[in-house]
Amino acid sequence: MGRMTRRFPEGFVWGSATAALQIEGAAHEDGRGDSIWDVFCREHPERIFEGATPEVACDHYHRYLEDVELMRRFGHNGYRLSLSWPRLFPNGDAAANPKGFDFYDRLFDALAAAGVAPNVTLYHWDLPQALGARGGWEDPDTVERFADYAEACFRRFGDRVSLWATLNEPSWSTLHGYLTGIHPPGRTEPRAAVLASWHLLKAHARAARIGHEVVPGSRIGIALNLSPIHPATDSDADRKAATIADGILNRWFLEPVLLGRLPEDTVALYESCGILPSMGASDLEGGLVDFLGVNYYFPNHASADAGETAFALNNSGRKEDASAFALAGLFRFVRNPKGRYTDWAWEIDPAGLEQLIVRVHGLRPGLPVYVTENGIGLQDRVVDGEVQDDARILFVREHLEAVGRALDQGANVRGYYMWALVDNFSWVNGFKKRYGFFHVDHATQARTPKKSASWFRDVALANGLTDNRAT
Repeated sequence: MGRMTRRFPEGFVWGSATAALQIEGAAHEDGRGDSIWDVFCREHPERIFEGATPEVACDHYHRYLEDVELMRRFGHNGYRLSLSWPRLFPNGDAAANPKGFDFYDRLFDALAAAGVAPNVTLYHWDLPQALGARGGWEDPDTVERFADYAEACFRRFGDRVSLWATLNEPSWSTLHGYLTGIHPPGRTEPRAAVLASWHLLKAHARAARIGHEVVPGSRIGIALNLSPIHPATDSDADRKAATIADGILNRWFLEPVLLGRLPEDTVALYESCGILPSMGASDLEGGLVDFLGVNYYFPNHASADAGETAFALNNSGRKEDASAFALAGLFRFVRNPKGRYTDWAWEIDPAGLEQLIVRVHGLRPGLPVYVTENGIGLQDRVVDGEVQDDARILFVREHLEAVGRALDQGANVRGYYMWALVDNFSWVNGFKKRYGFFHVDHATQARTPKKSASWFRDVALANGLTDNRAT
């Protein structure tokens, strides 16, 4: 095994993460309704790499016992998953689908039997299409429907789930759903983006209040995609641009759930642009989290020279295909000339994870933190029955070392869930971008453990890293 170089705290959670839409499949079985993503993929195949859809995905709905057994065999003691709102409430309203609830009963029972603790996200982007057609997250009624959905889940599953995240990456879903138009509902309106983000914050607070009432002792948090934002240069203009970007992407969601308030500079920015929604004084009450889920993939570098608004996403895995994110007059993200990058143009910067965790610790000292997503998309292939993904082992190892450095600084990190358990439907990236510990042949649904799965098993069983870097 080698010499232990980093031991993690007793009880540390070692696992992986998934989302319902990305793995379950069975899109039209047992009463499941459409989500906004199902419809988006059908109506806009040109926006998804190779026109992929989540209709079958990884067929987890039928193969969940096999997948839970893989978790058990490969040392996982935790699993982050999401519930499918349209599987449980096909129209997003009060009409529940018993077969959907039965499926998650079976899944939670299987996890318990395998000794794998669930960390459950209520909303991972799969809004029921019926609600999307009525205005989605721009409609305040969606907040009410989410509260009803959350309460039903707390009541049914609260005896087997102690860790709940209300939302996954509200920043990403509002920015790409309502500002860049890359995700459904495909809008490009700043006013709509801010309104949707506010309703998501309200929905989080409502669900947290309900969960604490319905399941006393449960721990309720949220999973935020956070990104350190550095000025592209040391100029005053770029430093200001980085602060603006940090307010929009990070602090707009981070400060309400950690401190119970919105960032004043971002509020002032939205007000000056005439896009600040009407806000009630009590809307955020009860929304302080019991833990924070940190989803981290890459940092950003902000430049002030954004002459026009522009958005582009590399969803091909070709390094020459550029990404772009720019808001005219505010900031644009630029490439770090010294950075390491994936094929999808995401910078690899493990130190960013340490910075984010330490930042959270500074805002709420001692708050439990889970790394709820962290991983690397590769173009993995099975060769002679094996997948040699040493690049993933290096990526995860470097980020676990960053977690260790954050622990040394007093942060209360409780667990790490790599994205993802299996190669899944990766939104607009389709199936080419592979993240899993287990390779999935999407023609046969055969699962093949990658080299990283065995490496991670050894780390989890040892509860630490050794100086043996790739075995």
